[in-house]
Amino acid sequence: MKKKLVSAMLCAAMVATMVPGTAMAADDATADFAGEELSILVSTGWMDNRYDETIARFEETYDVTVDLQTIPADQYSDVLQSKLSTDSCADIFWIQSNPFAIGSVIVDPEKYCIDFTGAEWESKMPETRLSSCTFNDKLYGLQIWHNSPEYVMVYNKTLFEELGIEIPTTYAELLSACDKIAAEGITPWFLPGADGWQHQLAFFQIGGVYEEATPGLYEGLNNNTATFADNEKMLEVLGQFKELSDKGYFGEDWIGTDSSNMVNEFGDRACAMAMANSSYIKQLQEETGSDDEWGLFLLPLGDNDTFPTNPAGPTMFGYKGTEHEDLVKAFFDFVTTTESLQEILDNSPSYTNLDMNDDGIEQHWLPEEEEFMNSIDKTKMSTPVLQTGTKYTNDYWSNFGADLVSYCQGTMEANDVLKNMDTNRAEAAKVAKDEAWN
Repeated sequence: MKKKLVSAMLCAAMVATMVPGTAMAADDATADFAGEELSILVSTGWMDNRYDETIARFEETYDVTVDLQTIPADQYSDVLQSKLSTDSCADIFWIQSNPFAIGSVIVDPEKYCIDFTGAEWESKMPETRLSSCTFNDKLYGLQIWHNSPEYVMVYNKTLFEELGIEIPTTYAELLSACDKIAAEGITPWFLPGADGWQHQLAFFQIGGVYEEATPGLYEGLNNNTATFADNEKMLEVLGQFKELSDKGYFGEDWIGTDSSNMVNEFGDRACAMAMANSSYIKQLQEETGSDDEWGLFLLPLGDNDTFPTNPAGPTMFGYKGTEHEDLVKAFFDFVTTTESLQEILDNSPSYTNLDMNDDGIEQHWLPEEEEFMNSIDKTKMSTPVLQTGTKYTNDYWSNFGADLVSYCQGTMEANDVLKNMDTNRAEAAKVAKDEAWN
């Protein structure tokens, strides 16, 4: 479809929404935005270059400028809260949303968020995604995310075969595999602690194993009748994580290492596995130049065999205090067209699909993804990951990460890491006026 036609269609739809019962030429509607600037506040990794072409087309279509304000992940939450509390937020802001996040992160969406209820693009989001975008039956957010397995173990299949290593399904087998890999001078598990958000995944992505060990745990955590502290399975997993760290199996200086060189580490066979989205294999195939084959397996800490089901993802919201509300709405309309969605997917360095109700999108699922998904017992796919299946947990992702580092450095006890999460969750519940914590 030609850009001019897209522009005309979008502008006509926008005007019809803004002024019911009236008509205006598309060129006039576009001209209304000429010279305006749209600001977007986002954390590192949530937009990246996959949105670049779409943003460029939006700027050209409406003769506007987009100011993309990308904040480091470990600073983003504080920056966003400061912006909201001082009424100085960007026109569009993002949060890592889940079914509880709008109430706990934004707290008062009626004050801070544009109400998009009834927007045409609402029907493009699957029900599972909508649960992270609505609050009190009002639509506030837009989540354009993929449906690949998130943060499972990506591994060098060829290397494993050469070393005679079977896919580990228990912690003992994982430890044995790491022993064999380390003996070859290869980092078994590349873990970028300096990113500030990745190392926590090893604990939180296996929420199903905690629920299996203590049936009803999620319900108890959400009703304030259970705690993280003293949970035997969680303590077991933390102990295993520290053992791997102590043995150097995450890399000699994993705490000070970021993910910027992870592709090269894989390509050079300097590491054998890492936690990543399953479609990361696409990036390895395209960028390493290696003939090695790659595969996927479930993280077996705590002898986990459950799938990391996750309805959450980075989600954009319109700031209610903006002076450019119509331009914000135009942007949301623009990025949800089939053309834009296809463009976002095609320009993604790793994602192979988008979880959107749009049959016009040509998905790019990898055979490795399909093989892995077909190997999982469907009864093991019902429990959400811990951070999005329990209230207020994801809000303290960075805090938990810092505590986990302290534990690995020997300056904090494992149960204190868990106790701190309980304390922080109680604080968030208090702010949210959650009756279960009264």
